[in-house]
Amino acid sequence: MSTEQKLFGWEIRLLPLDDLSGLRFAAAEPGPGLGPVFHHATATVTTPEDGFLALPGWEKGVVWLNGFNLGRYWQIGPQQTLYAPKPLWRKGKNEIVVLELHRPGTAIEIRPEADLG
Repeated sequence: MSTEQKLFGWEIRLLPLDDLSGLRFAAAEPGPGLGPVFHHATATVTTPEDGFLALPGWEKGVVWLNGFNLGRYWQIGPQQTLYAPKPLWRKGKNEIVVLELHRPGTAIEIRPEADLG
């Protein structure tokens, strides 16, 4: 008995994410069915230190800090924070870019400790 099943009608496109400077961000209120959408935020830091980014209420996606990919997040975990090491932070203004694939939250938190679930 074969369980092979063919899929038709799919279109796959390359999404180059090496350079995020060309992204255009649209203002959008959080809600169902908005993703995938790029979101942009800034955080001002007086003294760069190790930190952890938490995205409460966000569903699933990828985060960049000052152009460096911190990794993927998913609301089901297991970890609830992404490590943002001291060398990635700049004194002053820092850029955070989030590619949310489904449903964005309303805040991004910078925490002093990891939440590993």
